[in-house]
Amino acid sequence: MTRDLDPEEVEAIYDDLAATYELEWRRRDHRSMHLGYYDEDHQEPGAAATNTMRLLSEAAGIESGERVLNIGCGAGEGAVWNARTHGATVLGVDIGDHQLELARENARESGVGDRVSFARDDFHELSSVPDDSMDVVWGLEALSHSPDRTRALEQARRVLVADGRVAFTDIFLRSETDDERIRETEEALGLRLGTIDGFEQTLAETGFEGVVIDDKTDGIRESTASRRQFARLAHPVGRVLGLAGLVTERQLAAFRASSLIHELVEDDVLGYYLVTADR
Repeated sequence: MTRDLDPEEVEAIYDDLAATYELEWRRRDHRSMHLGYYDEDHQEPGAAATNTMRLLSEAAGIESGERVLNIGCGAGEGAVWNARTHGATVLGVDIGDHQLELARENARESGVGDRVSFARDDFHELSSVPDDSMDVVWGLEALSHSPDRTRALEQARRVLVADGRVAFTDIFLRSETDDERIRETEEALGLRLGTIDGFEQTLAETGFEGVVIDDKTDGIRESTASRRQFARLAHPVGRVLGLAGLVTERQLAAFRASSLIHELVEDDVLGYYLVTADR
């Protein structure tokens, strides 16, 4: 988790994957990049993706008028959703210029441009966010891109008001492992996958209290399986297209990593957790 991770490399990975994501967005009318949470009432991909955001925001207790910092906001779907559904004022930060362009477009088209803003910022720095200015720090599959979660949580504490809280959903290792599939997945997707117990300890060490950890792995299995199925089709086709320069090595590696994530979830190496804590 403390191995260096180049932010520019992470940005490049997601820029390369943008075309794939955008095809999926048009198909299901939803600009999410995260895993969907399936249950009896949410059986379609778009509905399941919205359900993940619902679970996280309800766990965070977001209320109308609260100020929410969405770290690693991507194309802005979570920021827009919290403004539209909960009446929150949201600042989304991300290190990708292209993602931020998509996020601003999303906010305008959704009619929440007056309550949602976006800034290029690293959530380990949060140079665009003043001290004591946020009620909630909200991250959906963002901290898995952090090589230094202590630093990220220290910045979250700095920008939160005294009674603020954090809420995250993300992939974590269930326990320490030397599984080679982890390193391959990390390098392909710009991840640093720490253990859930280690994250709980880091929350305590950085001063957070009232930590609640909820294992949500069963709800995202259908989503990881769907990504694996897509990757199995896309990878061989991508190799052929790569010969013509139409698919990059980063995209091919990401397809492979998507398949590995499902394997690792099924093998109980990885879990998907919802975590909340008070400042």
